[in-house]
Amino acid sequence: MVDSYSLPGWAWLLIFIFALIGLINIYLAFKGESEEPEFKSYVEDFMYGAKWRWSWIGNQISNVWCFCPRCDATLVYDDSSCCSFYSDDNKTDFICENCSHDVVASISGGNKDYATGAVEREISRRIRTGEYKKH
Repeated sequence: MVDSYSLPGWAWLLIFIFALIGLINIYLAFKGESEEPEFKSYVEDFMYGAKWRWSWIGNQISNVWCFCPRCDATLVYDDSSCCSFYSDDNKTDFICENCSHDVVASISGGNKDYATGAVEREISRRIRTGEYKKH
């Protein structure tokens, strides 16, 4: 009765080893999924004079935008200095339409995309250094 296998013994051993490896991988995948990184709860901070909020898609920062620190209104931007041939000061101003059109924040260096990129880089820096935990 011992010799009546439909497959040789070495084949059964190989199948068992692969099945065991597969089960271990499935277990580790499910075990690791439930643990979200701590930094994912970091979704708001004060930078460049404004309150910035964002969301996370996977481990990527998404939907970065700024709000007035006084009234929490969504800020609008003016990056017209970046389009002017006569201006040496490339910057983006963020303006609160609710607080008498005051410039709340200003980021030098480029247009709106540059400014939001600068904020994303600052968020990443604060996460790398652990500085975000102090806010």
